Amino acid sequence: MEVDRDRCTGCGYCLLTCPAEAIKSDGWATIDEEKCTLCGLCPSVCPNDAFSGDATVQEPKREHESDYDVVIIGSGIGGLMTAAALARDGRRVGVFEKLSFIGGRYTEIDYGGYAVTTGAWTSLGPKSNIGEFLSEVGAEVDYLSLRDRRCDQQFSIRFKDGREYPSLQAMLPREDWRAFVRALVRGRKLDLQEASTRDYIEEHVKNDDLIRAVNAIAATASGVDIDQFPASEYVVITRDTAKAGLDFAVTIGGVRTLIEALEGVITSHGGQIFPTKEVSRILLDRGAATGIALQNGDRTKADSVIHNGGIGRFVKLVGPENLPPEYLARVEKLVPVDCAAIILGTTEPLLTEAPILMTPGTDRVVGIFAPTFLDPSVAPEGKHMYDVFLPLYSDDRTKELELAMGDLRALFPDLDDILDIMVPMFFTGAWAGTESGQTVGQVGDQRLDPKSPIPNLYLVGMDVIGSGAAGDLIPIGVRRLLEYLS
Repeated sequence: MEVDRDRCTGCGYCLLTCPAEAIKSDGWATIDEEKCTLCGLCPSVCPNDAFSGDATVQEPKREHESDYDVVIIGSGIGGLMTAAALARDGRRVGVFEKLSFIGGRYTEIDYGGYAVTTGAWTSLGPKSNIGEFLSEVGAEVDYLSLRDRRCDQQFSIRFKDGREYPSLQAMLPREDWRAFVRALVRGRKLDLQEASTRDYIEEHVKNDDLIRAVNAIAATASGVDIDQFPASEYVVITRDTAKAGLDFAVTIGGVRTLIEALEGVITSHGGQIFPTKEVSRILLDRGAATGIALQNGDRTKADSVIHNGGIGRFVKLVGPENLPPEYLARVEKLVPVDCAAIILGTTEPLLTEAPILMTPGTDRVVGIFAPTFLDPSVAPEGKHMYDVFLPLYSDDRTKELELAMGDLRALFPDLDDILDIMVPMFFTGAWAGTESGQTVGQVGDQRLDPKSPIPNLYLVGMDVIGSGAAGDLIPIGVRRLLEYLS
């Protein structure tokens, strides 16, 4: 078994699923050939076909229909939300997933007793866009909130120089806090899509610590720093987190419960989901989408085809020659966002005041989320888990990882003594979800419309219209798509 370094985006899915612990990562996956058993699991979880070799996995025999009302390519949360809504509406829906698990970035892989995220931290709770959509389609989940934990803050702040604050308000002089709040309230009525967050905040408040803290918040929510992050997006994030309030929550059992709930809605209403069924081509007839062809040669017809696998793969499946030149030019100009997470398991808690720690002024780390702060069940008994988030500023993932670990050791001097696991996860290049960052000129309705230029062919996911904290913008595009299909 070999890894194509050029294809590897560093996501770590292979490391998490390898039963022989034969895979390591310093930003790129490498295989210990002496440990490798050629079980073939790694190709089945790799989003970018980075593995090659003699091992093969037999495709499970699952019967799919020869035609559907709607075919959905990709089982990320956007595709599953769409499938749940359409199945409830009586549509015959088939969801086809390339990987051996469903959920995309909104699920978890078990690793050493820890439920390690595949890319998403939380849904913000029942009042988030995701939470409200789940409720509307009857996907029932249970939450553990700040209120349940008797905690009154979503995040605290710790600078690398040792200064700590229980909240942003506690960090700022009274007049600066008031000016900051006024700026946010005023910003809700302004068109700030072309203004950077830095410029807008500095126009109202002159406080270097505030700028560093706002940068940490923005980068944690989006992977984009405040020089590229539009002020409009920061205003939306602050509005949404304020709306969540003390109901900021995690789903009990991890984000995978979101996927399990959506899967239940889909299948209970006759919809079908097929993991390990890779789509090789979107079928067209007279310029309109008519179905899909699978990697194994099977074909399935559909009245509508919905793609939930990233804009790059969308272009490949439909064929660039079938898209208008102006659409292709727009896709080629999309600004990506490369980011990373480090999953830590520890024997002692790192965070005790709030589930999130913002870390302004560090070299790389901007925010740390502790899912076990609210839900201890996602880690082994007595242990704690942390998702450390960092934007990337170079192509040298190994160096970026070293800088981030340096930050963590400065923030937590006893880290090495209590460390149980450390898993680096990079989301770069062709990894779906990084191809269209929330940068100036590329937010809200400036993002791609769910309706593609090809009749009967639609998009959902991170590339589609919407604003909010990371994946919480996805339901906005899903709702627009459902309007088109109603």
